[in-house]
Amino acid sequence: MLLAASAVTLNACAASTSERPQARPDPVIETRTEVVMTCPAELLAALPPRPQPADLAELTGNQPGMDWLTALLSHLGLVEDRLRDAAAQCEAEGAKR
Repeated sequence: MLLAASAVTLNACAASTSERPQARPDPVIETRTEVVMTCPAELLAALPPRPQPADLAELTGNQPGMDWLTALLSHLGLVEDRLRDAAAQCEAEGAKR
């Protein structure tokens, strides 16, 4: 009996003249990507002037200490040069500040 009722229901659905609702199209999602080059303010800030020794200043020390001081000052010069080069690159590429 259940099988007969199911068959009648399926036939009724198949023979229906009412319109079936149309499936809606998927929404359109638009993605935009914008690349903005920026440079941090710290990079674009002017480096302060190097401190100058006083007229009567004397640096004395043993050889390993003087070698360390020489290496430290050389390292400082390299860091300053990198900062200047990076700031110049930002300006050359038109990066926003």
